Amino acid sequence: MTNRNNWADYAKAIGILLVVYAHVARGAWNAGLPLDKESYMLIDSVIYSFHMPLFFFLSGLFFLPSLNKYGGMQLMRGKLSTIIYPYLIWSLLQGFIEVFLSRYTNSQTSVGDVLSLLWMPRAHFWFLYVLFLIFGLAVLVHRQQQVRQQGVILVSALAFWVLHLYVALPFPFDYLANYFIFFVLGMNVTAVLRWIENRAGSWVFGSLILFGTLQYIFHHRLRLIYTDTSVLLIVLSCAGIVLVSSLSVWLSQTGTAVWLATIGQYSMPIYLMHILAASGVRIILSKFLHIDDVTTHLLAGVSTGIVLPVLVYCGSQTKSLSALRYLFTPPAWRLKNTSA
Repeated sequence: MTNRNNWADYAKAIGILLVVYAHVARGAWNAGLPLDKESYMLIDSVIYSFHMPLFFFLSGLFFLPSLNKYGGMQLMRGKLSTIIYPYLIWSLLQGFIEVFLSRYTNSQTSVGDVLSLLWMPRAHFWFLYVLFLIFGLAVLVHRQQQVRQQGVILVSALAFWVLHLYVALPFPFDYLANYFIFFVLGMNVTAVLRWIENRAGSWVFGSLILFGTLQYIFHHRLRLIYTDTSVLLIVLSCAGIVLVSSLSVWLSQTGTAVWLATIGQYSMPIYLMHILAASGVRIILSKFLHIDDVTTHLLAGVSTGIVLPVLVYCGSQTKSLSALRYLFTPPAWRLKNTSA
């Protein structure tokens, strides 16, 4: 059987590349660079229809093994170190840099905006905030591993997702309703993974056709985008997850594009730093070099958003730059890694 950690690294890499590209493109659009509006809106909607559900799904894959190994209390203590600590550090760091550079960026950030991080996360850091809450919710509702209980949790999570389409829930319940279902799907996907592993190539081909067809129907025939209220959104998300999972399993089995798996191993530092790195490149290109070519901005932004965080993280593991470790790991209460 394919090593789950190995193929999951490929999936994380695909997901983080989509995250970085989407944020770079949005930054270029908000800065007034000459992107083609129709293409930009379509690509943005396709990506956002599944890429964040993918990350919650991948987190759910490792929940039950971690819960059985560590127990609920120790598991959540570990998440304080691996999720909440970087959330606090990078929310403050990026937030105050945005305050300082407000005249060069697309939005005006105040000190009050930055300091509201305990009840209202900013920018892309909402993912870490919500992920921690989802782990806590999963620990509460999944006290013992029983097939019947898993079915009840799955149905309840689906009902919660449908509810959020039609009822305006306050934060963070709206995010919990939107993403808990994908975490639960990750917890219950073992049998499907076995089918994929047995015929990965066929699954890639079939899921690609399904994904393309559903996206065409959703965006072109129904004229919808990912922010519209539609039950089809969960189908799009699941189709994207199956496609990325199938492709990742196939890449893992064939040993293709090993560099992609390496990117996946650094998905957390990339997620934490890519906005600062890519925004810095955009500011340099636009404000100082007066370069407005969209292709240059996209290539430079995505490349820097991937490479610079990896270099900083790798540097933090060396003796000479060991102080940088505190950007990613608590200095005094490092815990055993219990996360995927």
